[in-house]
Amino acid sequence: MKYCILTMIIALISPLAALIITDSQGVSHEYPYDHFFKIQPKEFQTSKELDGETVINTWQGIRFDTWLKEQKLGDFAVIKFMSGDRYEVKFNRAEWDTLTCYLAHTGEGEIFPKEQLRVIFPHLRSMHWVRDVERVSLEHYKEIAIPVKFLPLADFFATQKLMENPKPFVRMNGYRFDDFVAELSDLPIKDVVIYSRDGLIQTLSYPGQLAGAVLERTEEGALNLKSPQIPGGMWMKDISYLQVDYQALIDTDNASVLIPVAKALQWKLSPNLKLNMHYPRETEVMELGDVLAEPMLLENLQYFELVP
Repeated sequence: MKYCILTMIIALISPLAALIITDSQGVSHEYPYDHFFKIQPKEFQTSKELDGETVINTWQGIRFDTWLKEQKLGDFAVIKFMSGDRYEVKFNRAEWDTLTCYLAHTGEGEIFPKEQLRVIFPHLRSMHWVRDVERVSLEHYKEIAIPVKFLPLADFFATQKLMENPKPFVRMNGYRFDDFVAELSDLPIKDVVIYSRDGLIQTLSYPGQLAGAVLERTEEGALNLKSPQIPGGMWMKDISYLQVDYQALIDTDNASVLIPVAKALQWKLSPNLKLNMHYPRETEVMELGDVLAEPMLLENLQYFELVP
């Protein structure tokens, strides 16, 4: 009996012995790490800039995108990679189909421990890579609704209290999600979309992944996400779009962000998209192209709506 209990405890605290892939029907498939070492490896290289110099790294592993297709695990709209320390990277199907993905077991001649395989995208920055990958999830697309109202991000936070050292964070000033998120949605569980100026997008949930989270206000005026619920590598910098259910905050100095956000969230918008622009004393309907070409049209804007 003692031996059985000890075995169960060891199993709980030990790393997984297999990569678990959950298909879009919720069925989990286990692939022992040994399996990937037995497949004929491919050598590939990645490059990065470090202190003004280009550093080339050489890896060995399997073409994971090709291997996954061969497993015939069914259709999916989103693929998500998760590490043992809760780091997540996900792509929609359109993005995934354009990527080259490797599951690496060797780097610079060093063979990794079997439970520390890495997902590497040679043509993406390393923040998209996943060390010690444990799980892959193939999911159906969760539709994120088109916001009913788009408000200027800077104006919204001008009405919020800027906190000094908001717990659990120190040596920073920021806005607590717990304080402002109810003004954007009264749903108990909220879908949150965050898009950064450098083109990264995340769909998160509140309170799940964002309880206790903070938007740090930098000296330059940028907003950076920090959350105790997710690893630091997933924190986003210089946020230009933040959607909470049916309302969105948009950086009017970077209003063109609306185009990549709409594409990433698969909104079905008309090619002749128009905006219903609400000012303090009037409302005007304008074409998106005109608004983007004339930033002055966004001055004194209270909010805008998308016109079907």
